[in-house]
Amino acid sequence: MQAISIIADAFERCNRLSPGEVLNDDDAASGFRRLNKLVDELSAKNLFLYQSILTSAAQTGHITLGAGSWAAIAPGAEIVGATANNNPLSRLTMQQYNNMHQPTVTGLPSFYAQDGLSTVYLWPVPVGQTIQLLTGVGVAAFADQTTEYILPPGYEAALGAALAVRIAPNLLGTVPQHLKDEAAKCMSAISNYDPAIVDVGSFTNGRGCYPPRLF
Repeated sequence: MQAISIIADAFERCNRLSPGEVLNDDDAASGFRRLNKLVDELSAKNLFLYQSILTSAAQTGHITLGAGSWAAIAPGAEIVGATANNNPLSRLTMQQYNNMHQPTVTGLPSFYAQDGLSTVYLWPVPVGQTIQLLTGVGVAAFADQTTEYILPPGYEAALGAALAVRIAPNLLGTVPQHLKDEAAKCMSAISNYDPAIVDVGSFTNGRGCYPPRLF
């Protein structure tokens, strides 16, 4: 899929482009700018398009995102998963980590806790073990009009329908109700999902979900 195909779809939905007809350069450029504005807006949502990235390094002590071997991971990036010497790490909340009896014990880590910004605490504290972090980086813009992208099912239609609503005022002077309905239907299709993992602790009052002191 290319950005230009989404732009063409939006113009077709507005009845300003016939199937098989090629967009002129001005319309393509205008649609591309509006498409990237739309993608940037949607990228703020957790479930929009993202790229999964694995970053690994030998680690001693806790991890500081955005620095050293972890400079490529921006502070505040969400850690989706982690391993130590290829052994999966379990995630702790900061409260759970704070309740640990011996937080300075060293060895092969079994748990990690992210402070919400730049520090990822590991327990036991590593002393040279290889830590690998899995992060999700949102797509905030298309590089150009013709780069090939692979999108999950439904995303191309959703972007085309949403873009049609954005360009309709300039092309038609108004936004017809059928365009609004199409956009709402397509965006709803990619917004509703069944999560693969349910963090039970996030849906409780934080009490009674874990022991008051760990290790």
